[in-house]
This record gives sequence, C-alpha cells and structure tokens, in this order.
Amino acid sequence: MKNADLHMHTTASDGGYTPRELVAKCKEVGLEFIAITDHDTVSGVAEAIEVGKTVGLTVIPGIEFSTKESGVSVHILGYGIDVTNEALLKMLDEQQKLRKKRMAEMVTKFANLNIHVNEADILKEADGGSIGRPHVARVLVNMGIVKDVAEAFELYLGEGKPCYVKKEREMTPMEALNWIAESKGVAVLAHPVYYHLDDKIADWVKTGLLQGVEVYHRDHDEAVQEHYEKLVQQLEESLDIQLLRTGGSDFHHEDYGRVREPLGVTRVENELALKLLARIV
Repeated sequence: MKNADLHMHTTASDGGYTPRELVAKCKEVGLEFIAITDHDTVSGVAEAIEVGKTVGLTVIPGIEFSTKESGVSVHILGYGIDVTNEALLKMLDEQQKLRKKRMAEMVTKFANLNIHVNEADILKEADGGSIGRPHVARVLVNMGIVKDVAEAFELYLGEGKPCYVKKEREMTPMEALNWIAESKGVAVLAHPVYYHLDDKIADWVKTGLLQGVEVYHRDHDEAVQEHYEKLVQQLEESLDIQLLRTGGSDFHHEDYGRVREPLGVTRVENELALKLLARIV
C-alpha cells in the first residue's frame, strides 16, 4: 500500500498548515504514515503526534537540517529524534536567533530598493515557527510586490538575488549527523538529486551516522530513483550493511514552491515507513 509520506512541513517552519491542520488533511486523503520534518525546528512535532493519535494516523517525529558541503546546500533528515533533548533544543534556539538576525538584514536590503517590508508582518507569517525566506516571500505576495512565492525567490530572495542574505554560519552535514545521533535519531540524506555529491554520500555512510537516502521524492523522476537505488545497493554490498530508503512529497502547501500539487499525490510504500520505524530506537 502506498499510503506514506515521510517528508512534510508545517507552520513550525515554512509550511502553510499548522501541525493539527496538516495531520487532519493527511487523514482525509488516506495517508497512514507521515513524518513531520520542519526546517531546523521540532516545535510542531508534539502537536502533530497527539492529533495523529486522535485520528488514527502514525506521525514520525523528525527534522530537516540545513547544511553546507563544498559550497552546496545539503539537507539532512533526522527521524525518531528525541524532541526533548536539552542540548538539541538549545542549539536550535541559537539557530532561530541567527534566523531573526538574517531576516532583519533582508528587510534592510529591501528598504534600499524602496520596498518597505514590515518585520512584524514576517513574524506574523512565521506564527512562532522557524523564520525563513518563504515567510518574507509571502509578505511580498501580500504587499502585491510579486504574484507568488516562486517569483519572490526569482526576483529578490534566491541566492545571488538583490535581497539574499547568506547565513552567518552554515552547519556542516557531519555536524547535523552528529546532532541526530546525539538525539537518538536516524539520519537520512534528503533529495540527493539537488547536490551531485555521490562520493560524499559514500563517505557519510561509512561513518555509520548516515543510515539512509531519500530515494523517492517529488523531484526525483524514474531515472533519478533508479540511480540512487543502485547507489544504495552498491553501498550495501560493499560495506555489508542495510540502508534505509525513504521518500515523500516535501509538502509545504499546495500553492508554495516550484510544483503546485495537491496533498497526497506523492506518496511511498507503507513498507518504507515500517522499516524506518523498526530502525528507530
């Protein structure tokens, strides 16, 4: 049965639905297993799990760490993490402070273009969650500066664009892998098609910290899926280990991002979720 989605976002980071709303919508479309993987925060996990219990849907706690390797943005998914781990929460709180500082610098850059973005409006869009560029983008949409979030990134917020602000400090993939291990989680490389870092995947797997690859993703066509399935198999044979394959929609909202697709269109076999759950301590 294909009723699992192991990569989803809520308003705790840059998604469009609260954890409660997202879980309810997932139930409506027949999903049975989901993972909440907000960017650099776990603040939406507890609510999602509680709602999941109420409606009869399994919610796997997760996070998506934003990292940088060889100048390339690399995302690492952490599943089954202890969302009460004090060291983890302290580190994530520091990350949020840096995000607020970055937001203020973006606002200044917009002001230099005579576009006056209100910080309070951005915070309102974030709704207490992890502040990111999509929140700034939605304010621009509300102001009538751009027609949608994609145009905001294309004209202003994408890397190299006039109002882009580089992160003050980029976490490395190895740091993320260690944080996931510290919080008793299972680390999986998100959407590898974006990176072209297959040699690095092998290196991370050899550390014993990276335990899987997101082979199936909304942006992975059949050829890409076959490529990463083959890579995972080769690593398993050469290292005599068992790696996880995961997948999901990377859902934020029907109207966000490059692809506008309804919730529940991209889904993976329940077996992948069950194997992931079996690996979680």
